[in-house]
Amino acid sequence: MALSKIVLTIDLGGPHRLDVHENNEVIITDRCSKKCVFFTGPRWKCFLGMMADIDEHVQLVSAGVGTQYMQSIGGTWFVSVNNTFPTVDIRRWYSKTSIGVSLKPPAVGIAFTYPNWNKLKKAAIQVENEIPAMSAISPCLHDSHIEQMICDECTPYYNPQETSENLMIDTNSSTSDNAVEH
Repeated sequence: MALSKIVLTIDLGGPHRLDVHENNEVIITDRCSKKCVFFTGPRWKCFLGMMADIDEHVQLVSAGVGTQYMQSIGGTWFVSVNNTFPTVDIRRWYSKTSIGVSLKPPAVGIAFTYPNWNKLKKAAIQVENEIPAMSAISPCLHDSHIEQMICDECTPYYNPQETSENLMIDTNSSTSDNAVEH
């Protein structure tokens, strides 16, 4: 995250503010707690593509129907909605495989109440209208599975050692593709 000029600031109400930088990064900050959510251009585009699904789960929770929604928006960032807390939670998660737990939530991220979620949706439309270049950004696209596997946005918990061990071919095997067992 390099220093860049802010080209658009939108007040989301309360302590929340959305800033769009000239390099198409979007940062949402909570001015009271100093917490933030950081979107690269492709991550922001992925998030926009999920807004309808997120909103559907918000409506389910608001109607009293239980739901568990959690999706990656790129990198180590996830969006979640559940009936435990009436919020849309955008948070960075970390891998803690050494103790057998796959993902753990840290304090990095912001939970939006449903009224603030509605303000964020309106702000996303405003960003698209005021900065046309933001609509030209696309989520990560890769030519091969290997490219996707080593992309930090698409596969943030990539472990090259583990992957290479899984891809190793056993050359000492007594059978081959041409051999037939009787």
